Amino acid sequence: MEFFSQAFFDVFGLFLQGDITWREPNWLWALLLPILWWALKQLGQKQHQQAYADSHLWPWVATENATVKPQSDSLSTNSDLSSSKVTRPGQLLKTMRSLTAFIGSFVSSPSRLITVAWLCLMIALAGPRSLISAPDLQSREGVDILVSMDLSESMKASDLYPTRFLFAKSLVESMTSKLQMGDRLALQGFAGQAHMVSPLSYDRDLFLHSLNLLEPGLLPIHGSWLELAVIGGLTHLSQTAGKAKVMVVFTNGAPQFWKPVELPKSTQQSKFSELQKLSDTGVKIILVGIGLPAATTLPDSEDKSGKLHANGLLVQSRLEESGLKKMAQSLQGVYLRADASQEFMTRLLKEATLPAASRIQSQENSVWQDYAWPFMVLGLILLLIAFYLLGLFKSSFSLFLQAKASKEINGFMWLNGALVLLLLQSFPQPGFAQTLAADERHSFKNSSEAYSAYSAGDYELSRSLYDQNANFSGWFGAGSAAYKLNEFESAIAYFRQAAWAAIDDQNRSKALFNLGNSYYQTNLMALSVESYQQALRYRKAYAKAEHNLSLALQRKIIEDRTKQQDKEKKD
Repeated sequence: MEFFSQAFFDVFGLFLQGDITWREPNWLWALLLPILWWALKQLGQKQHQQAYADSHLWPWVATENATVKPQSDSLSTNSDLSSSKVTRPGQLLKTMRSLTAFIGSFVSSPSRLITVAWLCLMIALAGPRSLISAPDLQSREGVDILVSMDLSESMKASDLYPTRFLFAKSLVESMTSKLQMGDRLALQGFAGQAHMVSPLSYDRDLFLHSLNLLEPGLLPIHGSWLELAVIGGLTHLSQTAGKAKVMVVFTNGAPQFWKPVELPKSTQQSKFSELQKLSDTGVKIILVGIGLPAATTLPDSEDKSGKLHANGLLVQSRLEESGLKKMAQSLQGVYLRADASQEFMTRLLKEATLPAASRIQSQENSVWQDYAWPFMVLGLILLLIAFYLLGLFKSSFSLFLQAKASKEINGFMWLNGALVLLLLQSFPQPGFAQTLAADERHSFKNSSEAYSAYSAGDYELSRSLYDQNANFSGWFGAGSAAYKLNEFESAIAYFRQAAWAAIDDQNRSKALFNLGNSYYQTNLMALSVESYQQALRYRKAYAKAEHNLSLALQRKIIEDRTKQQDKEKKD
């Protein structure tokens, strides 16, 4: 009993402090139903009285029907009075008797018990909870590694089993499993343009999940512009990494341009557009060659031969090893040709794991503390008393009281069955806690600077500042900035993480809505439709999502018809 009372006092204190949040706040509207029930009951009684007698006769009817209480004997002698003063119970005993009388009068009415049980169960379904944070200042040693994956069409070549890309992916997975816990990993994909997929994080599952989402040809701009990938990786590491920084690029290279190609204007503004050497940046770059020097064909499912052709000519690709070696030398880095041997993996790990730099990092581990279970238990106990135990307690009373109790119970019988089924289906498991990277309700690192940069139109700086925060606000802000920069692939990754990290349905629906917009911009209509539909599941009245969903469905129908017509023409 003491444990229950302490739990209720904790919830009440947190509610006064404003630290209570609700998992499903719409259930709180159901707290008004007992008031509606009472109002309808009073209205029914008034109508019944009106049918029995006029309103000006009600006091007389109430007087005649009132129960006459037996009078007690008021005669007493002086001795009786004196003895009563001596034997008068103490204040504590009187309080206990008053409390017992109140409880007795309360439990004598099943409707009162069911009303309180209803209130408790509705509060439980609304899911009161609070975030409990435990700051942890600890020293961690490790190296920050950015893995950059070549997503050009040439990575589909099968000169390495099963393909160049899948072979490189298996090497990355093996390297990840052998790194220390203090090492952080980031993931970048590049083709004709570079995109940051996953920021630096200790979360291996997040990194591997992002890696599984990549595939050759995913980016809209084809090619293999390695210099852009290097500049983008150096920029990310300079803003987020510690002292020990490594960039590992898995690529088959690309033939050199017959004349230098001018970098995009946004990239020219980077301080790393010219300074890319280890002595200038502090970043060790490892170029891992994927493929064989001999030319090989590329697959093409739409061509009858099954091989890729361009302008009627067969397209072939080889590992541009000489160009990669030359680039590694100019960057003061290392070139390694990939193979399946243990010696290669040993050397790759040796080159990647620089002497780990010591850094002090403050981590805030926040978990959800669920307070729904005491309300659920109390509500079920009250229902048990109202429906079953009360009948046993009243078995020794008059038939009138039993009939009255049965009448009130039958009025709520349908509510009991529906409520128990609802609890079994929708209530979360007690003791469930969700671990978050940070408390979404509080400010995060560089929040004002990130928002100011976004408002000023400096979306590159805004994304970099938002990217430093591994929480919903950081990922949502970084995705919005990437969307403004027309880097829709990065926006997809950010909004996907924001949807996972959302603390309530409102924010999750916003992230899914923006995810659908990003898919729409990359012409991935099926995924766009699915994202809009998911947003509407978490937020029913979402006019923007409904509008965009109709546009995506229309466009998907047109694209499907076009593909079907093209297929029929070829056949």
